[in-house]
Amino acid sequence: MIEYEEIKDIVRGFKDPSMLVLGSHSALDAWSGARNNGLKCIVYTTRERALIYLQNAIAGEPEEFIEDLPSTVSRDVSVVWDLKDLKRNWKYAILVLNSYSDILKHVDELLELECIQIPNRAFTVYVGGDEHCSVIERDFPVPLLGSRHLLKVENRGIERDYYWFLDKAGIPYPKSFEFSVGKNGIKFKERIDKPLILKAHHPERVFERAFIFAADSDDLEEKVEAAIGRGEIDVECLKKARIEELTLGPHANFNFFFSPINSAKNWGSVEEFYAKLYRLSLEEARICLANEFLSIDERRETILDGLRRLPVDVQMKILKKILPTFEVTLHSIISIRESLIKDVLRCANRLLFTFRDYAFPGIIGAWCLQTLITWGLPSEYDLKPSLKSGVSVEGLGFGIYDSHRGEAPMHIPVTQDLALRHGGGTNVHMGIGGQYSNARYGRRLSMGDRIALELKRAMKINALDLIVT
Repeated sequence: MIEYEEIKDIVRGFKDPSMLVLGSHSALDAWSGARNNGLKCIVYTTRERALIYLQNAIAGEPEEFIEDLPSTVSRDVSVVWDLKDLKRNWKYAILVLNSYSDILKHVDELLELECIQIPNRAFTVYVGGDEHCSVIERDFPVPLLGSRHLLKVENRGIERDYYWFLDKAGIPYPKSFEFSVGKNGIKFKERIDKPLILKAHHPERVFERAFIFAADSDDLEEKVEAAIGRGEIDVECLKKARIEELTLGPHANFNFFFSPINSAKNWGSVEEFYAKLYRLSLEEARICLANEFLSIDERRETILDGLRRLPVDVQMKILKKILPTFEVTLHSIISIRESLIKDVLRCANRLLFTFRDYAFPGIIGAWCLQTLITWGLPSEYDLKPSLKSGVSVEGLGFGIYDSHRGEAPMHIPVTQDLALRHGGGTNVHMGIGGQYSNARYGRRLSMGDRIALELKRAMKINALDLIVT
């Protein structure tokens, strides 16, 4: 196991670090952030995906007005098969590999080049090695700007997956139900009269999941049997499937960045009032204030998105023939009703403290709270109006009306997923920035920009050991 202190010792010797990004997922956002902050960047990719980065190569200096794009790219971008072939004064590099896992063959060169890996989901999937991300935790001694030992919590089924941490934090998440698996499908012990969703690994596409929506348990049993008959799922994938209550509400990816540097700063009267209002210590208040809310995006999924645009009668006929798929295909920008931000922040901050308590140092850098906003009574979801689990604060309410005349239906954020790394939807803010981060920083600032800014600041104050694991 690569220890936290070991990585801190490595970066203390870095003089001119470079950002390292696996070419997929949100790499263009990270690369543009490096360029905008004057940092070097290496994107490693495969032959199949090199097209993306060759044809969208990012070059130039911060705030440089680029008129002649070919000349700028020729000047700044190097493409190599081997890092040993990099020119002495390289600025941005594309490393083409036969497979993503081949990056392990270049560890010595990566350390010599003072690389700091920016983790994204593709990094955990293609380099991680297994559901515990064992390769990253044991065999990849390149510093990560992020939470090395928390990357695995996205992989369902491990002992401490994100459901475990959500439960410890007291954060609402969809309730799961037990079922048995037979040769023809599934069977519930008792009938469940509420909307359900089945989530299973896809039998053919290793990194994708299959989803089946149903009005109740009877409906789900029938749909699973039909899907097996059509060859869309199989019994083996059902054995590790999860069936949970279908939470009705719009989906939103809330993109956060936790800054260890800012958590050690003085925030003046803001931190003093924050601590007093919410019964926190000054240190805890600073931790909350350093958990920066940058932006929101939403997913557009194939083929669901196309299906739901059709008339209902056509949808019903199609659904008898095929199982809708939910591959994330596009992302779009959204914002949230402003009064509801407080409820999202409560959930985010409680998770932040929980990860620090159970997996120190907890969340570092980019992370994403993937949430459904539903409507109901707070008591139904056992959500306490506090910023830290176990701390009761009188006078805090829920929802948009701040009503304290007895319990009333309110908006309830229900977390359905966590991403403790650079989120997949942040490319939607590339070049234009996130709406909330732009307002706070007074300039365009995407997640990629914010990651690079943290690295740049850490370099200036000799604090790289604070932001890596």
